[in-house]
Amino acid sequence: MLYDDSLPEQGRNFANKIWNAFRLVKNWEVDENIEQPEHSKVAIEWFNAKLNETIESLNKQYDDFRLSEALMTVYKLFWDDFSSWYLEMIKPEYQKPIDAQTYNQTLEFFKKLSLLLSPFMPFITEELWQFLKNDDDAESIVIAKWPEVEKANTKLISQFEDCMQIVGNIRNIRQDKNIPMRDKLSLNIIKHGEYSSIFDSVILKLGNLSEILTIEEKLEMAASFLVKSHEYFIPIEINKEEEIKKLEEELKYTEGFLTGVLKKLGNERFVNNAPEKVIEIERKKQADAEAKIRILNEQIASLK
Repeated sequence: MLYDDSLPEQGRNFANKIWNAFRLVKNWEVDENIEQPEHSKVAIEWFNAKLNETIESLNKQYDDFRLSEALMTVYKLFWDDFSSWYLEMIKPEYQKPIDAQTYNQTLEFFKKLSLLLSPFMPFITEELWQFLKNDDDAESIVIAKWPEVEKANTKLISQFEDCMQIVGNIRNIRQDKNIPMRDKLSLNIIKHGEYSSIFDSVILKLGNLSEILTIEEKLEMAASFLVKSHEYFIPIEINKEEEIKKLEEELKYTEGFLTGVLKKLGNERFVNNAPEKVIEIERKKQADAEAKIRILNEQIASLK
């Protein structure tokens, strides 16, 4: 592997990310008397599932001596899932305290993350361990027990991927329309089939929404987007030509995606050799893409 200055620079940035996340959490004021918010309960449940799923993957990677993959797995867990999403979900409002239950659970998550990082970054994780360890924990992270794996809630993990898409679309609309984050928005949904509302409290917080409403008919003067087959509308003044162009681009992409899925399902060798679960996932992708194409065509027609 040829040396490149960007590699230690990446490591330095990651070390700073870890330390800054720790400082953020340790500087929160804790109030024992306030109730745990719903969005924090859901965030803890999701991250616990994600953590267990990741530990299981890490164990397999170590067993197969795939150390570079293991490093990237724990890197993404800390940078993306923990720092970018989990901490944002539980972060208290400006100059307000956090509830004790969420705070204590977050410190436990930090301890487990330190253990997962310790084979690659032993010095910073030892320093963190000395701040985080309780009386019944090992004196040093070097002799601490590796986290045990519990069964991960894969359904919850999958549902959170939809939540990320929804929040991402809301933020994109804010950016495109120059809507400040401090201004609350209303999110309206037309549901097609099964819809999980477990992450609604998280969407309200991260999207800075005033409400999430279920509606029956499309809103004309609204920015819209699709996640799975569900339609989402944010009432604002829109440019119809720009909206049609955006929808047509999404339609073209979805049609291309569907073509790829159909090609795979039309391959006899793939269908005969792939596990039934894999075939089922591909058929679900086909159904979702077909539903999305139908809805996109309807939205384009309604704007013309």
